[in-house]
Amino acid sequence: MNLPPQTMGKALLFDGPGLPLRLVEQPFPAPLEGELVVRVEAATLCGSDLHTINGKRKVETPTVLGHETIGRIEAMGPGPTPRLQDGTLAAIGDRITWAVVANCGGCRYCDSDLPQKCEKAIKYGHEPLIGRRMWTGGLATWNLLAPGTTLVKLPESLPASLATPASCATATVMAGIEALGPIEGKNLLITGAGMLGLTAVARARALRPASITVVDPLCWRRDQALVIGCSNALTPVEFNNHTQPVDAWLELSGSNVSWESCFPRLAIGAKVALIGAVFPTQDTVFNLERVVRRMITIRGIHNYGPRHLASAVEFLTGLPADHPLGQLAGPWFTLDQHETALRVAADPAVLRVGFRSI
Repeated sequence: MNLPPQTMGKALLFDGPGLPLRLVEQPFPAPLEGELVVRVEAATLCGSDLHTINGKRKVETPTVLGHETIGRIEAMGPGPTPRLQDGTLAAIGDRITWAVVANCGGCRYCDSDLPQKCEKAIKYGHEPLIGRRMWTGGLATWNLLAPGTTLVKLPESLPASLATPASCATATVMAGIEALGPIEGKNLLITGAGMLGLTAVARARALRPASITVVDPLCWRRDQALVIGCSNALTPVEFNNHTQPVDAWLELSGSNVSWESCFPRLAIGAKVALIGAVFPTQDTVFNLERVVRRMITIRGIHNYGPRHLASAVEFLTGLPADHPLGQLAGPWFTLDQHETALRVAADPAVLRVGFRSI
C-alpha cells in the first residue's frame, strides 16, 4: 500500500434543498483492499446535481455531490493492483476519470449488460455520508474509489474543460447514440441543447447523418449548436413547421411537451433514445398504434456502461484542444467559493460550473 503523509482534506456537504452547503474537513481516507484514493483535479456540477440542490430530485443526505470528476491516483490499498479499462495496471500518478457507478460484475443486472443498475452499486456523487462514503463525491479533496469502478486514463494534453464532463455527459451521449444504431444517411433530431445535446452534435457529425436538427427554446444554445455543426437549430415553434421526417431522436430535455410535439414526426422504423427525464414529472401520453404500425423503437438510457466511458475519452481526445465543447465548462471556482459558484450556476446561460485546485 502506497500512502501519502497523513493530512486533512475538504468536502462540501449537501444537507438538503434550501440549506447552505457545508465545507468540512476530514482526514485522508486510507484505502482498504482493492480501493484507490484519487486527488481531485477538477469536478463540474451536472444538471442533475443542480436538480438535487433545487429539490427536483431526492437523494439521501448529507452527501457530497459531483459525479463529473477527474484526478490523479494518489494511493492504493493492499492486494492486487487495480486495472484500467484497457487492461493495463493502474499506477500512482495516473490521471484518470471513472464511471459514475461502481458495479459488482456478478449480479443479474451486471450479467445483463446493465452494470449501472448493479444490485450492489456505489454511485459517485449520490451516496449518503456514512463513514468512508464521505469521499464518493467530486466536491472534495479526494475520492475513494471502490473495487469494481471503471477507470479510464486521461492524456496529459486533454484539457480539464473537455475531460471533466466525460464521466457523465459525454459517456451518456455515447450510450444514447449507440442505442440509435447506425445513423449514417439518416435525419437525426436532438431535443435539448445543453451539455449533452451539444456534445451529441459534435459526436454525431463524425457518424455522417443526412442532417442534424437541434430544437431548443434558448437562442444562445441554438447558436452554439450551429457553431458545433448541426444542420438546423430551431425553436419548438419553428420545428412544428419543419417537414423533415425524423429517423433517429435523442431526447435530452426531459420535457413532456417535447415528447408530445415531436413523437408524431417519427418516420417508419425510427429509433428513440430517451435520456433527459431524470427527475420526477407528470405522466405523458403517446399513441400505441403508431408505435406498432410505424415499428418505432423506444429505449430509455440512464447512465452508461464501461465501454461508453472509454469511447467518451477516445472521442474527446480526438478533438482539437480549442474545440467549442471545451468552452462550455466553467467558470471555475474553489470549494471555498461555493456560494458564488452556485449563484453563477443558476444562470441558464451557464452549462457547467467547475471546481478546480480542490
